[in-house]
Amino acid sequence: MIKYSKQAAKSKAKMPKDIAKRIDVELESIAASPAKYKGDWKPLQGSPFWRLRVRGWRVICEIVKNKLIIYVLKIGSRGDIYK
Repeated sequence: MIKYSKQAAKSKAKMPKDIAKRIDVELESIAASPAKYKGDWKPLQGSPFWRLRVRGWRVICEIVKNKLIIYVLKIGSRGDIYK
C-alpha cells in the first residue's frame, strides 16, 4: 500500500505526467516485493527514511514495516528535495 503526504501529493500533481506515472510504477514495484526491487532505492544515512531516484527526481519515503506501507513524504527535483 502506498500513501502520500499532503505535500507529496501536491508536488506529484504539479510535476510532468510522464514522471509522475513512472514514480507510481516504481513505488508499486517496491510495494509488491521490496527485497526483489533492483532500481535506485536506498536508505538515507542517519535517517529512518528511504530515497527513490527516478530520472532527475527524488522521492523520500518511510516504510511502516509491520503493515508494509510505503508513506511518501516528499517528491521533488534533485536540487530541492534535501533542503
